Amino acid sequence: MKDRNNPAAEYSVALKPASQEEAGLFYSDEKQDEVLGTVGHLRIDFGSGGKSFWSTWWPHNADQLNTPEFKRELQHTVDTLRRDGPLQSLTAMSSYCWKHGGEISKNDHVYGYIAETEHYRFCLRCTPRPGEYQGYLYCYDLRQQRMQLQDHLVGRVTYASGEVQEFTDSQEYLRTIREELPYRNTTGFRHETLTDDPQIRKMVDDILLDFAGEENPRRTCNYGLTEKGKRQLQAAADLDRPHTDDPVITAAVETLRHELDKPEIGFKMGGL
Repeated sequence: MKDRNNPAAEYSVALKPASQEEAGLFYSDEKQDEVLGTVGHLRIDFGSGGKSFWSTWWPHNADQLNTPEFKRELQHTVDTLRRDGPLQSLTAMSSYCWKHGGEISKNDHVYGYIAETEHYRFCLRCTPRPGEYQGYLYCYDLRQQRMQLQDHLVGRVTYASGEVQEFTDSQEYLRTIREELPYRNTTGFRHETLTDDPQIRKMVDDILLDFAGEENPRRTCNYGLTEKGKRQLQAAADLDRPHTDDPVITAAVETLRHELDKPEIGFKMGGL
């Protein structure tokens, strides 16, 4: 919130030192751009004397997220960090990193700091050495990130403590189920599979049934109907809708209707 009595408060930026687990946010990764809502990144150097300020903008996600609102936020953030933060000069950056830590690359003196506003996350990578690009500021749209995350979620697990973990990596999701399953009675572990991918859904059931000492009788093809597919088939089965007279298509629809009636395993941990 802005302080009406202090115009400079509009530009306040709170930086927090990053952990090494967050190091990926300070480097380009085109494969993650869509999921992370990457707007772009700013490359910065202080010139040969260490007191200039040169920057180049590199767009991500085809520059689609580079809105006027974002430009204002970016300008405010950079102005603040140039006025009273690590972007004042090479000397200021070196001093800031020495005092605040945040090393994200072991033994390489590369530091990371994160600032968040209501809708954006700014990740400043600092390399306070002459003769290099001393700064990279990666910018993320948090609203886009949340939307993309929902679309790419594979599964979610919860614990009695209230802890929640969401997964976009299917192997990590499966590994977590496999490792946490034996301790469910003490941790309150529960899982929810969110993807429609038939192979992943089968692998989850494989793990659950194996833990119960049984084999999964269903094949991957039995998991092949997604919710969208089921809705389409249900619409096709509606006698009030016009249908084709093609006997081949009619037979295929009838076969799929029977598939819809088959029970699914998909039980939750509370049943074990």
